[in-house]
Amino acid sequence: MMERLLKLLILDRPEDPISYLIKYLEKDIEDVPSIFIFGPKPSGKTFLGSMLSERLQCVMISDNDLFSLCSRGKNASLQELTTALTRRLKEPDCESKGYIIVGFPRYENEAKALIHEGVFPEYAIFLDSPLVTLVERASGEKVDPETGDLYNLIYNPPPNTSVERRLLKIPENDEETIRKLYSEYSREVVLLKKIYRSVAYEFDADQPISDLYSSVLARVNQRHRSAELMTPKIILLGYPGAGKHTQANLLAKRYGFIPVNCGQLVLREIAKQSPIGKIMKTYVYKNIPVPDAIIAEAVKQRLNETDCTTYGWILYGYPRTRQQAELLSSHKLEPTRVIFLDINQSCAFERLSGRRIDPVSGTSFHILCESAEDVSLSQRGLQNPNDKECVIGPKLSRFTTHRDDIIDYYDSCVIRVHADRDIHTVFEEIESAIVNPLPRLNLVK
Repeated sequence: MMERLLKLLILDRPEDPISYLIKYLEKDIEDVPSIFIFGPKPSGKTFLGSMLSERLQCVMISDNDLFSLCSRGKNASLQELTTALTRRLKEPDCESKGYIIVGFPRYENEAKALIHEGVFPEYAIFLDSPLVTLVERASGEKVDPETGDLYNLIYNPPPNTSVERRLLKIPENDEETIRKLYSEYSREVVLLKKIYRSVAYEFDADQPISDLYSSVLARVNQRHRSAELMTPKIILLGYPGAGKHTQANLLAKRYGFIPVNCGQLVLREIAKQSPIGKIMKTYVYKNIPVPDAIIAEAVKQRLNETDCTTYGWILYGYPRTRQQAELLSSHKLEPTRVIFLDINQSCAFERLSGRRIDPVSGTSFHILCESAEDVSLSQRGLQNPNDKECVIGPKLSRFTTHRDDIIDYYDSCVIRVHADRDIHTVFEEIESAIVNPLPRLNLVK
């Protein structure tokens, strides 16, 4: 927030900074996207902009939209264009939702004029494509005379045959014109990339629009890293056998976070004979589930200890239901990240049921991973009673029952990681989810 306010003061240069900040905060504006899209004609930048605008729920302004805001249209002066655009960006919809500007600025002087007015994007998307592809696309591009919508019979076909029958060719899409426009764009884009180099991202436009859209969306959906200091508060969710214990220990080793295993926490409190441990002991020894309120209190006490508040914590094995998650929230224990280690139920069953312990060496192994040569090890391996099918089945079913509810509860900060890969690949993805800001949209449901 402070970084955003400072940026606004630098760009807008208000005469009364205090009043300006008060008015801005009263609007309760969230961190909204500001995106410029550049590309030669016809690279698909306008269609891409409309797709992103719809997905990000922000305002799209094309170069033609900008010209329509000026009385002299395409003949408007540089001052008229920048004034019109600046005024448009200060309207409520752009301020509250963000904006995508397509095809403008076109030249270096226009870009510098926008910077002088305090208009600088968070992302500058540059679409690159070979000339031969652009000529081919231009030849297939047609316009609907009734609506003015552009279509391409290959890349962006019309919705029905009635629209297709009335489409007209675009006269200025001949090869000579496209070559001339491409040459002009190629000269100017070098300077534009230099001006926006701190926020510039290049994409190959010579690919299906759906693939291009996915790549660009993934980039603009990821916020830039902040310099703000943060104590990590992480919850690991997933089936038993998803690798929560392994990943928690890897994170603890790498970053010094404190891993908190709910099951071990209960046993620790019982062993310490703490007041809450004595209460839990009466339930555990009778093989009765400990009430949620008691578990939540034990977790609260542990997460509020000095090591957790200093170094951050990783909680796993809890919460298992939405009610337990709500209890955590009632104790002011809100996670900064919720990592859902996603594997299917059959994979979790296979991981758990195949675990064995060698009674001679005390080492653990999995029957599917052990080498075929060491037959004696496989034969003498013992299975933990808790890994038997009759025990695993109900555990997995219980998680399945509550999974969607708890993920929905933590929707704003949950990140799904595919955990059916090797340990270090999963760890790298978790690490990325922790060190990078949360995305604007939760794209994986």
